[in-house]
Amino acid sequence: MYDTIKIKYQVANLPIEVLEQREELFIWEGLKWCPTYNDKTQKVNGYKTSVDNLDLRLKGNTISCNNSLQKWYMGNNYESFSYSQVVKALSKLNSVLPFNVYDANIHYLAVGTIIEEEAKPILDPWLSLNGKQPIPMLGANKQYGKKFYLTDYNVKGYDKTFEVKTHERIKLNKPLFRFELEIYTRNLNKRKNPIGIYTVRDLIDKEKYQMLADELLDKYDKIEKKQSIPLSQLNNKEKEVLALFQNQEILRQYKIDHFETFGNRRKVYNKLKKLSNNMHLIYIKQQLETSIKNTLF
Repeated sequence: MYDTIKIKYQVANLPIEVLEQREELFIWEGLKWCPTYNDKTQKVNGYKTSVDNLDLRLKGNTISCNNSLQKWYMGNNYESFSYSQVVKALSKLNSVLPFNVYDANIHYLAVGTIIEEEAKPILDPWLSLNGKQPIPMLGANKQYGKKFYLTDYNVKGYDKTFEVKTHERIKLNKPLFRFELEIYTRNLNKRKNPIGIYTVRDLIDKEKYQMLADELLDKYDKIEKKQSIPLSQLNNKEKEVLALFQNQEILRQYKIDHFETFGNRRKVYNKLKKLSNNMHLIYIKQQLETSIKNTLF
């Protein structure tokens, strides 16, 4: 379920090369470090190295490590990445990085899941999320996904088969759809119902893992989607509400001009969504639930 992570660790005992800000390559903790420079002053401002796809930076006494944990451990992120695999991945990572990974602070996290489905029929009904319309994800002059950019987090869904073929030149013989949540951990921790993701150790807390899985599904549920509701079952007021909420441009303006009645209309719309007979939306939700459930072991 985990993908990209951004972690930081405070180093107590720095090598002499760092303390003296030397402009030279050096070996520390089995890794070759090279200096980085300030663009304006051209003076050394840190050091960098890598462990496969993981990017490590050392500035002052802080080491940061960024990139996809799943790709580092499995070589891809188009397969399922289960809880047990996460535990093994972090144990392996702890053995190769020059610090105790479990004590590192985690600042950013991406969680996602994969289902074997065509992406376009899943994405076409997406209208908005918390009032924001999606931005097309483009590759090779083709739209292959949709992404919502919000203040506290981002959500995206895309054709994983197309992305892998375009970016990695790997041809997969099945259609794959990936749904993903990107979030800074401060937004998981400073809210009404905090999850409490502070260090890497929290990523292998089974209860918190389940809460993150629930968070991922909750974000999918909150995406407004085109609904198939039998109009014959609705009165005139309900038809007006349905038409309003299925047109995002009009909806945004209505919320500005008639904020005092927007809440009541939202309640009516939420009731109407329960009448939806769009079997494909129901099926995709079940597929995502099953996929996420399978990562809990």
